[in-house]
Amino acid sequence: MSNNIGGFFKSEHFCYRQWDRQVSDKLLSKILNGIETNNCNTLLIVSRKVLKKTNKNINEELFIKVDNNTLITCFYCEFQEYDSATREQNYLIINKI
Repeated sequence: MSNNIGGFFKSEHFCYRQWDRQVSDKLLSKILNGIETNNCNTLLIVSRKVLKKTNKNINEELFIKVDNNTLITCFYCEFQEYDSATREQNYLIINKI
């Protein structure tokens, strides 16, 4: 795993979470393709449909936290269960790659 991908820098925490959640660089590259590196305090939400097309058999969405050109963390969660009420951030839903 590289510390840079598609113009983004992976934080140490992100690298660990990426490994722990088995998100490949190939999938990550497809997700980040076309995403601007200057997104400040943004949460990318990758749909289940996208994950299933990439052979990830996950029944949750993939959330990727981005701040400017740095990938902060990633985790799986059901969109309906994600509590966004207390967070001030931008959201970008990725429904196709």
